[in-house]
This record gives sequence, structure tokens and C-alpha cells, in this order.
Amino acid sequence: MDKKGVILLNNLFNGEYIKDKLGGEIINMFQADNKRFYIYVNPYGNISKQWDNKITQILFIRSVGNGIVKVIGKAEILKQISLNAVRKLNQGIDKYQKEFIDSEQISYGGVKVYEIGSWSNYFITFEAKSINKAKKDIYLTTSKTQNFDSNNVLVLENIGKINNQSQKLYIEPGSINYSILENLIKKDDLWEKAHVGLVDLKGSDNRSESLLSIIQKEDDELVNSNLLAHFLVSDGLFWSDFVLKILRISDIKLVDATPVISRETVGNIDLYIETEEHIIVIENKIKSGISGDKKSGYSQLSKYFEIALENNTSNKKLHFFVLRPNYNNENYQLFKNGKNYIEIKYSQIYEIIKNRSVDFYFEEFKKVVKKHSAEYNNELFEIMNDRFIQQITKKQVTKPKRY
Repeated sequence: MDKKGVILLNNLFNGEYIKDKLGGEIINMFQADNKRFYIYVNPYGNISKQWDNKITQILFIRSVGNGIVKVIGKAEILKQISLNAVRKLNQGIDKYQKEFIDSEQISYGGVKVYEIGSWSNYFITFEAKSINKAKKDIYLTTSKTQNFDSNNVLVLENIGKINNQSQKLYIEPGSINYSILENLIKKDDLWEKAHVGLVDLKGSDNRSESLLSIIQKEDDELVNSNLLAHFLVSDGLFWSDFVLKILRISDIKLVDATPVISRETVGNIDLYIETEEHIIVIENKIKSGISGDKKSGYSQLSKYFEIALENNTSNKKLHFFVLRPNYNNENYQLFKNGKNYIEIKYSQIYEIIKNRSVDFYFEEFKKVVKKHSAEYNNELFEIMNDRFIQQITKKQVTKPKRY
């Protein structure tokens, strides 16, 4: 394979392997102190010899589940650095890499890259002309039948998996998918005009783990629905804000009402909310999709719609909603009665509670709502960003002063 101009898809912040480490891919999100851009290719910074000096563009992707990846950035390659690189575990940094880093003064926040975390076992793969983050939601999938709610969903053909075990996918010029990705890269309106900037040492949240993350229940729909139901009933201010600002129902009687909430006892509906004049049906979807027959369109949403109609013997006003994280974009309107539902996002809930402090339980509720307000289905990027900043700061403090 002699062709140049290969496009590399590289999967970032993906998997358990970086949960307790500093993933090398974090440098792809920052400009180095010398104002240059360096690329780390997963999983260790090296690529197979057959691809040496052939890659000219990189698309950074991130898995969002169900065989779909989200494009989060792009880079135009200037040169390859880690030629014929072989990773030798626990033997420290490759001497040629160290010489290159020292000669080019590659540091972040004033700290040499090989002094940060576990970087001594990794390679800098490329130097890039620039790195730009995606400005709009862009998704890649291998399924033509994927029910995904976005205007920028591109289907790649003759590919088994986009997010494969190697975390790399090479697209050669002349292949069936090359022109699709080349056109994507060239669409200026999809990308931030400004390149990624220097690391912000004040950007760490110093986040503490939530109780739900410790017991691994953050993604549990039952637990999240129970929390939401509890605060809707017990917190009058939250209820009124929820009705007015999220459900956008202006009936003052509903705002002043005390809701009666049934949890999966009325036809397995996640939240069946009833007041004197209203019935509100909320289907809470976190990582799971809408279950049902896609061909006929019949689904949970259709079932719940019909149950609510049957139960409405007092001719109350009916309202139907799908609540889901910002990273869940399945097109529920393709199902029967789906158009009767209005979408609400976890980020909308976070907006009305982020500045409130009530008690310990409310703080835990805020943490899980914030997690599901993110554009990705896990916190690995945020964790890596915090860890990166903290390790740089630690190195700055421990470095000996020069007189």
C-alpha cells in the first residue's frame, strides 16, 4: 500500500484502561506550550509500519453506544514522529522520543510531557498543522437503519466496526468511504474556527465522586426516575420550575398542585404524574433505546400513550414527554405515536437546579443530573482533563527552583 492521503479514525477516551490512569490522548485536546500541536494515537502512540508517512488527516471519534461514534475533532498532519515505534512496557520513555521532546521543548503548563503521569510509556505520534474541535454534532455509523436524531449522520460501508478493539480505522484514498470523510473534513461550518488552546490550569473542577457513581448506579433508569420523583413531590420550588421551565405548561393550578407520582405501577410507565386536572407521562431513557418493533412503529411510547388514554376517565389534560441525556439521540418520533411526545433533556433539569443547595441528597441528585447533561455517555474526558491539570500542578510544585 503506497498511497498517501490516508484518513485515520482514532477512538479517544474509550474503555476501562484509563479509569485510574492518565490517558495519553488528553494532549490531543490542547496546544503545547511551544504553540505547536502534537497528536497521540490510541492505544499507545504508535502505528503499524505499513501506515508510516501515509496519514494526512485524523478524525478523533468517541463511542456513544449502539455502534455509533461521535466525531469530536480533526487534525491536519504535518509530520509523523513515532516512526517504527515499538512500545516496551515499563521500560520508560523511548530515547528517541525523549530527545525529540527535549529538543522541541514539548511541555504543557510548563511541564515536559514525559514528566506527566504515565506518559513515559507512550509516544507522541504526529505533529499537526492544527487541531480543531467539532462545532456541531457529527456521527458515524455502519447501519443504514439506525434511528438516530441528527442531521449529520454519515453511514460508512463495508466496515465491520467503527469502534474496534485497536481503536484505529484507516480509510485509504479511492475506498468507498474516503470521499464521504474528505467532504466532512472540508465543511468549514462543522468545525470550530479557532484551534484548541493551551491547557487551562484553572480548569479543573476537583470533582468528587457521587454516591451513585461509587455504587455504579448513575446509569440506572429506575434509580434516576426514583430520585426525580422524590424531589418533584418533596420540593415545591423544583416542581414549579420543572412545570414552567421544562415542561413549559403555564397552568397556575398545575404549578401550585401537589403531584401524585406513580413509579412503574401504571403500565410500567417510568413517571405517571397526576393532578386534579392533568396527567403527565414521562419516559426516562438513559443508555437504552426505545423498545418496540421498528417496522410497525409500535413501541413503549405507543403502549404508554394508549394506557394514558384509557386511564383518563375524568377527561384530564394529557402530556407526554421523553426525558433523556444529551448524549442519547435516538429518533423516537419514528415510532407510532412518537410525535405526541415532547423531548426534554437532563441539561434542562441541571439548569434549574445547578445553583441551588438544599441538602446532601439534593447535591447527589445534582451530580447525577450533571453527568447526564454531558454530550458523551461517560465522564472519561472530564476525568482525564482534571487529572492532567492536577498532575501538571503537582509537578510545578515539586520542581526545584533555579537561582
